[in-house]
Amino acid sequence: MKRSLVSAGLALLLAACAVPGTPIPALDAGPASPAPLPPPARGPLGPERITGSLALARPAQPVLAVRYEAALVVDHCADRDLAAPPTSDVVFTILDRSYALPAGYAPDDLVAASAAGLTGNSGTRLVRSVLLDDLAGMRGAWEAAGLSVLVESAYRSYASQAATFNRWTARLGQAAALLRTARPGHSEHQLGTAIDVTSPGWTGRFGDWAVESAEGAWMVEHAWEYGFVMSYPADGQAQTCYGYEPWHYRWIGRDAAAAHRASGLHLRKFLEDR
Repeated sequence: MKRSLVSAGLALLLAACAVPGTPIPALDAGPASPAPLPPPARGPLGPERITGSLALARPAQPVLAVRYEAALVVDHCADRDLAAPPTSDVVFTILDRSYALPAGYAPDDLVAASAAGLTGNSGTRLVRSVLLDDLAGMRGAWEAAGLSVLVESAYRSYASQAATFNRWTARLGQAAALLRTARPGHSEHQLGTAIDVTSPGWTGRFGDWAVESAEGAWMVEHAWEYGFVMSYPADGQAQTCYGYEPWHYRWIGRDAAAAHRASGLHLRKFLEDR
């Protein structure tokens, strides 16, 4: 009887000490989750290196996935401003003479290409941090082959592309300019994943860089191995809506670039059909 009274008293004491609604702590909860890594640094003012911690923050290779809930427009070479269709990854955004990015769109992970080991003016160009590892690998490969590839242009803002288009319009007239360069919002450069490349001493600004220079020929054969594909090939104007640009490459990731090469399709068609 005495033991029963002691047990009952102990139960009442514990009940009185408990705070209503207080969760029971889990056993062996372990250490707290580590703080997330900081986002990649922006590089608007010129060359900068990515530190080890920032390198770890880079996303993995983009993954191809079904993206479209409705069919895309057929006459995509018509000049208009339709919102670019939603994507599983912005890397695969379709841009042409119909589909465009908003004027205010800018990637939030732009860094100077010097982070991939590029030097001089090439190193000041802005690209997305997600492609740095592949750009660095490609740079190492062309240097190992005794070549020198220069990046003339990379990310362009909407306003910068507007200025570029206006210059070409003043020089060539609008009809010719529309085949030479994209209207603002329609340029792959605004994605931060497109680069225009050349080589030292090459003077044929609008010649066939892919066959007139060793660097251009190397890019044709090997750029895809590092995720870069030529957006506007020689035989693609009906599909791409633009003239031949052997210097313009767009990064879509190594896996997607390999699938693109195997498909035999122009990039715009590949992105639509995949």
